Amino acid sequence: MISTLKTSGLISCVLFGLVVSGCSQDHTSGSKEKVEIKAAPKLTNDATTYANEAWKLINQIDPIVYDGKKDEIEEQVRKPLRKLSTDWRINVKMTDSVTEGKYALCRKALTSLDTWSREVITGSSTLAQRQADYERDKAQCKDAIANPALGNTDPKR
Repeated sequence: MISTLKTSGLISCVLFGLVVSGCSQDHTSGSKEKVEIKAAPKLTNDATTYANEAWKLINQIDPIVYDGKKDEIEEQVRKPLRKLSTDWRINVKMTDSVTEGKYALCRKALTSLDTWSREVITGSSTLAQRQADYERDKAQCKDAIANPALGNTDPKR
């Protein structure tokens, strides 16, 4: 009986050793695929970044609205405007260390361009007023970017 226990213990040890060595071989002898880890996009709470992006975007896409290209407005104007505006609202909050100050005028320009572009699509009777609102807001955004000292403000003041 002791001999049977010794034999089964020895067989168990040998089998365990084979299983363990078999598992370790998978890690060392298989194809060496390298896992690529990419950095997450850097989020910022600096309104300067968003104001500059807004300025670039509105200058890039407002010709589409001025030209009245209704078939291009939804995809090429309204979607990018709403995405940038949403990102701005999510990432730049009044409780952050850097707040909007006058750069909020650039976010307002995004909104007024979106409103005007929607009116172009629908052919609204207030089209001229929406265009005037946008042009006023765009000029204010330009002024805010040209005078960065008036842009971001410390929330403690």
